[in-house]
Amino acid sequence: MTDAALLDAARILDGSPVPSFVIDDSHVIVYWNEALARMSGIPAAEVLGTHHQWRAFYPVHRPVLADLVIDGAPRDLLEKFYRGKYRATEHCEGGWESEDFFPHFAGEGCWLAFSAAPIRNAEGKVVGCVETLQDISERKEAELQRREAERQLAEIIAGSPVATFVIDRHCRVTHWNRACEALTGVSAPEMMGKSEIWRAFYPYETRRVVLAEMLVRGAEAGEVSERYTGHARPSALVPGAYEALDFFPTFGEEGKWLHFMAAPLHNLRGQVVGAIETLVDLSLKAPEQR
Repeated sequence: MTDAALLDAARILDGSPVPSFVIDDSHVIVYWNEALARMSGIPAAEVLGTHHQWRAFYPVHRPVLADLVIDGAPRDLLEKFYRGKYRATEHCEGGWESEDFFPHFAGEGCWLAFSAAPIRNAEGKVVGCVETLQDISERKEAELQRREAERQLAEIIAGSPVATFVIDRHCRVTHWNRACEALTGVSAPEMMGKSEIWRAFYPYETRRVVLAEMLVRGAEAGEVSERYTGHARPSALVPGAYEALDFFPTFGEEGKWLHFMAAPLHNLRGQVVGAIETLVDLSLKAPEQR
């Protein structure tokens, strides 16, 4: 592929809404499409024929991903400039992709997903590289908000004085708070990710299904009531939840009566994706409240 052919191939990107640029095997910019000019605020006329592809992304000179692809993508350089944030591009031999935050991009900063793929001539020689970019700031912000919501939820559960645990749709423990540790004598590290929850409550019996598991597995009211020999009923407060009463002989010196309630957790489609269970030690109540 000649330089002219490389330029012709680059011009195919002219009408693309995807911000893109092309460099040749000397790292010189041969194309900078209008979508990238609008996104970066740098017109093509300022950078064509230069090695200034870095200007749109960094305040000082450094190689961009396309430069590394031209040089054969040495792993030491990939690790130096994109530590832990790069991976090989699927369906494109020699291509790489990454995501990163660019505080100086377009004056305000944004998250970009970008990939660089080599351009080869008929003999298979790399004669250039095309790099494409996508603004993923909205997605990243949504991810950050989701993680923050999850962090706050975990903090709320951990700090609750009520013994509480949460399981996912596979009945594996995702939260086991300090009050639950104190009540059961079983630490969170021993329970996190485990599905044999019953061992914390019925250590001397064969496998049992706890109330939260029954909800995740879609147990009917009759099955729940039978499991707790009539000491369980649907919650009058929370739709789809059940509450029950049971004696736990291994808790404390003389055993404890616990009142516990489990409520299903749903995703946005209304599907049950887990359950939360709370337990109250009735021995802690005043005599007139029991």
